Amino acid sequence: MDIFDSHTHANTMQNSVLELMNVAGITEVAICSFIPLAKNPETLKDHFEELCTFQKERIEKYGIEAHVFVGIHPLCIPENWKKAIEFVEEFLAEDMATGIGEVGLHFLNEREEDVLLNQLELAREYSVPAIVHTPSTNRVSAVEKIVKIAEKAKVDFGSLVIDHTSIDTIGIVKENNAIAGVSIKPGIVTPEMIVENLDDFEDCLLNSDCANVTDTDPLAVPKTVRYIMREGIEKKIVKRMCFDNAKKVYKV
Repeated sequence: MDIFDSHTHANTMQNSVLELMNVAGITEVAICSFIPLAKNPETLKDHFEELCTFQKERIEKYGIEAHVFVGIHPLCIPENWKKAIEFVEEFLAEDMATGIGEVGLHFLNEREEDVLLNQLELAREYSVPAIVHTPSTNRVSAVEKIVKIAEKAKVDFGSLVIDHTSIDTIGIVKENNAIAGVSIKPGIVTPEMIVENLDDFEDCLLNSDCANVTDTDPLAVPKTVRYIMREGIEKKIVKRMCFDNAKKVYKV
């Protein structure tokens, strides 16, 4: 079964890990921009360029189609962030990026909210999907704020992926007709949780959120697929979660 890991930082993975990902069944990934402590907008622009050219080509050499998402992560907001917004738009206008991401809220402050609003307005203007980060604490408050900001931006909720969704927030995401991005990693969601709450998760996008600086597993989605198949979940449901839903939401 082909697997689409819907949220990664695969650009940080070694070549040997990319090869293992493909051997495990991963044929497509979304690469989200993330460069901590970026102080200058130009730093982000260079990062976007690297993802859309060098990293995309490198990953695809290992049989994995790479879809690049560019954006200002809440942990990567430069001082002159409005200039960085211009760079995000530049990559969308030139069709170099599939969508906007990873953006969102982390500390839930006004600055983050302004940056997110501006980027979701771009998502609406260019009719592209957006991958939105939620923090590991204050999850419910964060998701509620994201929904309000998305409403203000008049974004298409069918293309709004609220990521790192957990048991305590998936209901809010679904009630607002947004898309639940589900990161399989410690402290968020486990394969066992998915099986136990299948009705909540079958319309989600599974992902690893893999990065070489975090406690993540680049094979989290294939391992989850193997586990839930062994638990007797129908193949068509598994296929939706690990492949079809991402293809539809990301329009690729």
